[in-house]
Amino acid sequence: MTDHNLCPHQWTQPAPFTPAWVLSMPSTKVCPEPIHTVTPNTVFPITATLPTYTPLEIKKIDPCTVMVTVSIPTESTISLPTQALEIKKIRKSLKLTQCRFFDRFPAVCGIPHDTPKLFLGGYVRKDIQYTEAIRQTSTTVEGIVKDFVIQIPFTCVIDLDCLYAKSRSHVSQTFQNSVQTWDLVFSQINEMDDILDRVPLPGGPFEEGVFRALQEKMIILIQLRLTFPTAIDPPYPPCHYRHCSEPCSDDHPCMKVCCHHSTVLSTTTKLLKSVLRCMSR
Repeated sequence: MTDHNLCPHQWTQPAPFTPAWVLSMPSTKVCPEPIHTVTPNTVFPITATLPTYTPLEIKKIDPCTVMVTVSIPTESTISLPTQALEIKKIRKSLKLTQCRFFDRFPAVCGIPHDTPKLFLGGYVRKDIQYTEAIRQTSTTVEGIVKDFVIQIPFTCVIDLDCLYAKSRSHVSQTFQNSVQTWDLVFSQINEMDDILDRVPLPGGPFEEGVFRALQEKMIILIQLRLTFPTAIDPPYPPCHYRHCSEPCSDDHPCMKVCCHHSTVLSTTTKLLKSVLRCMSR
């Protein structure tokens, strides 16, 4: 403990004078320094497995153009922005954003070969109108109509096993795909919606309920017109042994099976006829 009376050289400094107008001014807010956040690079998926479908029909309409009809099943879950009492109307339209033909490598003896593929991508635009309850009693419900627009994407691969192009070009086993133009000729969307989280409406009439989540199943029917820069071979027609009349060939496996069935049927018929003739004697 120090006795200040014994320190003759001790001195003190008074506080600096502050004018009254300075004291009456509000304190100045200091802006914090901006925080610079670093946005990481977008992460892309390494790979994605796409579903593959067989076309319903492939029809050649001229030497360079074919019509492809395909059915694409999809399933998705939709979450509405607010609680819905019921769905009033759903408008939907198809937007096709990708149609890319990927041809196969020429067949080489001893090397496995694939079939040509058609990559499709797009989305279904859905405009959902639904009722939101705002007031209710034990016997009545008052609501307003709301609108919700959502885009449901889809991607798939169409296996064009029946489509073979005459023109082939490959350099050092690198096959160059044909660039084609395409037109969406026809589209049809059939859907079925299921409510997932419906609960009773609090204080509302009996059997009235609200929900937000929908699970929808859609069948997207698409008909495309594909036009290639060079002439293409017509697709093989569906073959059945009762209608087969063309000779077998090495480049048509269906014909081989078809004619095989015809040969077996013909042999069996001849054998039965000979047995019947022997019995009649």
